[in-house]
Amino acid sequence: MIDTTVLDDTRRQLRDRLRSLPLDGDVRLRTYRLRAMLEEMAVHCDDTAELQDVDAVLLTSARGTEALIAARLDDDRRLRAYARIVARLLVGEIHGPIDAKIEYPAKHATGSRQEREEDALVAFLAGALADGRLDAAPRPLFEDVPRLTLAFTPRTAARSTLGGFHLWSDFWYKRSNMYRHWRSRRDVSNAITRIVGALDDHRLVAGHN
Repeated sequence: MIDTTVLDDTRRQLRDRLRSLPLDGDVRLRTYRLRAMLEEMAVHCDDTAELQDVDAVLLTSARGTEALIAARLDDDRRLRAYARIVARLLVGEIHGPIDAKIEYPAKHATGSRQEREEDALVAFLAGALADGRLDAAPRPLFEDVPRLTLAFTPRTAARSTLGGFHLWSDFWYKRSNMYRHWRSRRDVSNAITRIVGALDDHRLVAGHN
């Protein structure tokens, strides 16, 4: 059986690493960083696989996790294949006793609505990661954020409002293709960053202890 505790730990470590992952450098350097990060999480990576119709496969079983990347890919597509593997590990549903997540070169018809929603979520999150724009994706996908709670003071009210804002954004990002497109716009990302900064202002917190 797949050890869900190990998978959850891998996700937590990936979230921690993504927040400090450098975004500069050429395509090969960024690909190297993603592969190194995965291998640090005990994900064995092989980018010499003879895959003709798919770009990558994520295999998970009791023996561990392995990422197979098609050898035929050019540098840019290899970067995006690794980004999809990272995104799949972060937000994908992994089922036991063995699971194989296939990353196709283009949009591919899947069986259930849940699978289609997961594929769309993975594609957008991977695109943000490959483009070095994690700000284009909701923060709850890659870091801990305040929770929506009952608030009674200016300090807790601001944090609770921020938690509700993240909860709403995360909900629609996972379910709406239209919202994902809107959320990935740079002007929208910049506006959300300013809103989050205002609600999470430590000066506000310090002034209402």
